[in-house]
Amino acid sequence: MKHVTFLFSVIMSNGVLTHAGDIKVAVLPDWWQYIPRFVSRQKVSSLIFTNLTSESNETQYDKIIEVINYLNESHSDVVFGPCKRDISIAVEGLRMPYICTTFDPEVEVFKFQILPALSDFIEAMRQFVYCQYRRGGDGEYKTIIYEGNKGFHFDDNILNHQKTTRLYAVNEENMEAKKHTITHYLMLMRKELIRDIIVICDPKTVEMLLKTAWELAMLSLPFRWYFYDPAFHLRHILESLPRFANSFTVFTLIPSYEQATLYPSDLDLNAMLTMDTLSTISKICGVSSINNDRESLLSALQNKTFRGYTGNISFDASHQRVNYSINMFHFNGSQYFKLGSWWAGDSPDSRTIQLENTSEVQHWSDQNQTYTFPLKGRTIKVVTIIEEPFMMYKKGHGNLTGNDRFEGYCVDLIQELSTILDFKYELYLVHDNRFGARRPDGHWDGMVGEVLAGNATMVVASLSVNARREEAIDFTKPFMTRYVTVIMKIPETPRRIFEFISPLSHTIYLCTFSACIIVAFSLYFFEKNSAYEKQEKVTFKDCVWLTFGTLLEGGTEGVPTTTSGRILLYTWCFFVLILVASYTANWAAFLTVKKFKAPVKSIYDLTSQKEIQYGTVKSSAILSFFQTSNVETFRKIGSEMMNNQSNIVGSSTEGYRRVSEGGYGFFWDSTVNAFKTNRECLLTTIGPDFAPRGYGIGLPPGATYLDELSINILRLGDSGFLDQLQQKWWGERKCSRDKEEDENNASGLKLENASGLFFVLGAGIVLSVFVLLVQGFIRNIRPKIITGQSETVT
Repeated sequence: MKHVTFLFSVIMSNGVLTHAGDIKVAVLPDWWQYIPRFVSRQKVSSLIFTNLTSESNETQYDKIIEVINYLNESHSDVVFGPCKRDISIAVEGLRMPYICTTFDPEVEVFKFQILPALSDFIEAMRQFVYCQYRRGGDGEYKTIIYEGNKGFHFDDNILNHQKTTRLYAVNEENMEAKKHTITHYLMLMRKELIRDIIVICDPKTVEMLLKTAWELAMLSLPFRWYFYDPAFHLRHILESLPRFANSFTVFTLIPSYEQATLYPSDLDLNAMLTMDTLSTISKICGVSSINNDRESLLSALQNKTFRGYTGNISFDASHQRVNYSINMFHFNGSQYFKLGSWWAGDSPDSRTIQLENTSEVQHWSDQNQTYTFPLKGRTIKVVTIIEEPFMMYKKGHGNLTGNDRFEGYCVDLIQELSTILDFKYELYLVHDNRFGARRPDGHWDGMVGEVLAGNATMVVASLSVNARREEAIDFTKPFMTRYVTVIMKIPETPRRIFEFISPLSHTIYLCTFSACIIVAFSLYFFEKNSAYEKQEKVTFKDCVWLTFGTLLEGGTEGVPTTTSGRILLYTWCFFVLILVASYTANWAAFLTVKKFKAPVKSIYDLTSQKEIQYGTVKSSAILSFFQTSNVETFRKIGSEMMNNQSNIVGSSTEGYRRVSEGGYGFFWDSTVNAFKTNRECLLTTIGPDFAPRGYGIGLPPGATYLDELSINILRLGDSGFLDQLQQKWWGERKCSRDKEEDENNASGLKLENASGLFFVLGAGIVLSVFVLLVQGFIRNIRPKIITGQSETVT
């Protein structure tokens, strides 16, 4: 056995050494580091410290024999340090007191547990949290986060309590893994609406836990936190956190907050237990009626009460610490105050909570708690996705950074909300460019997955609310309602030279030509066979020219001389009047109205044609709607999409690109489709609108700031702000070709529509010239022919 002896003679009176004792304290190696700190801080009777170091690597029996031999050789009077089985057996044989600084559930005759049992703290927490001394909090569920083997100390009263949801263990050694586990636990608690959280962990773990809670907006009310902290070391961590309407309750051995603030920061629980143990031994030695031997020490420890840093030091018959107080301090974000204490009496009836009779405690107990908006003063992460006009890049965004890169409806909305509720935000784009759908493994992708993973505090985008997403995350009241429509490209109408023929059908032209011949023949017949009027020389050719001249509204040299002929002519004129008026009206309408001649007139026609392909975005709410709809038409459309995966696009941007190429119908939100058709004249939507859904801001499940955001969204709607945003980003139709088309419609007939008329006129001129040439040729050669014939006759 190798040991180190440290002799310290203190008790100074006026700077003069007055007494030197000979109490020998065997200190276990794990606790030797605290002895110099004790010597530098405490004035006690003379003590001799020895470092009880074992060199045996044999069996436990060999270790016990070695400890016994050492304690006898060193004439030690008391052993001090953490609980160890071989030390307990050795001191039992020597009838020597063994003051343990760690908890050991086994009860032994000579072992004294100066560390209060963790089960006492748990009982104090149970009585305080579950009995709910705070008015109005008895119906809320609780959860417990613990570390290491502390879970073994929970009894059935807390494990089987109807308000205990579950216990979470944090045992990871890797800090990154521990952070991930804590985040997962907190998100589960938030989703299950857990408000009371009991924490039994080391200070470093508590610090990580609270920082993660701050990131998830779970630090302030209505979340209430209760901490196991015997030495009150969490005060520095709690005070360093942002101060809002917090509710932190610390269960500690320190009698008062003022006393805690006087303790140096390096004075941890082990150091306090060391100082309490050694000062107690010193006080026992200072009593003149007590001999400095093992029996006297045993008797004094069993029967007397001493005062220390951790409160009263007294032991019951089983040498467990009793008759001490567990004090409860509350930190509301602005001040500490003592709520009360739990008295660890030596009987079950005496183990109760006593609240302080102060105004702070009365206010805490009676208050109808109003919550400060949890995001106030914070800078949060907001995930979004590019979707016109909700979220767009600004021109020249490559030279910009942060939120300045974006513009759109959602940017204006989140900016207004952040101004009203006093928080800041950082926009970032979802990495996989998806809105959010559940994967086969049960996890979510897209923006929904970002919120569930804790990477984002909220989603602000054109994210529609449906049943599956509502089961995963929370949504605010809708800030806009959308439908689903089909957008496609208007087929281009080919330009024709003879478009002026289009106003009338070919049958009308044929019938009109036939009517001209019939009228001309009838007119000739009437003029030749009238028995009462004076007949003039009329040829069939004259009648034909008269009929066609009237049809084309051309002038004629003659009119019928007979009554029957005139009646027929005037009837024909009336016919021509109606025909020309109808032609003119149809021709004007044809020039000004372009009909959309598409293979489909509604979405119900899509499944019965093959010319137009159709689809939507992969993993979108719209695709999910088609797959789960009970309407046969919609279900058939969804089946056709799934059978032709090439028509399901990866993003809306890709969908609109395919629409612009033609031959493709894209199912998407009516709001976005309206924005596209307002700016691109070649696009149109096919109705009817269906599947109404609301756009809401997506939040983590159980987010306490849900109601506040929803109320302010409703207020923005009532004030007309949302309508102003819609007018700003949608406005009126702004096609690039609108001005040109307006000019076209105002000017009427254009060259490309009436060029055929000029071709006909040109053809008529050419024909007239040809006839003139023929007639001239005939006129020139006719005299020669006549002269030749005369000479021949002669």
